[in-house]
Amino acid sequence: MDFVKLIYDGEFYNYVDASNVEMNNLGNFLAIDVGCYWASFKKWALDSTAFSACGNITSLSKKNNYIYISELYPQNEACLLKMTIEQFVQLLDDWEAKVCKKKPKEVIIKYENDQFTIETKD
Repeated sequence: MDFVKLIYDGEFYNYVDASNVEMNNLGNFLAIDVGCYWASFKKWALDSTAFSACGNITSLSKKNNYIYISELYPQNEACLLKMTIEQFVQLLDDWEAKVCKKKPKEVIIKYENDQFTIETKD
């Protein structure tokens, strides 16, 4: 099982731990680039004419119904996290519902059996 763990400091979510670089990139994408402004990334994902996007720390690309998330400026070879557009949109919807609206103290995003899940703790 792959994971990334984030902790809320009262204002922002901060990275605590991850099983690998790809999941760390997902945590950075959600905590730093998305924050609670997920709608623009969801719109990008569903736009069939848009193929790339970036935030302050991550880069996104889209190809053949997949989205790839990587560091914006990788120091070595880029580590790409690959997910379907449907998984990406569902993750953004879950992030809004479970994290943005509730502001839990701890967020753990897991990837297991080809599914992303968000678990929260207060």
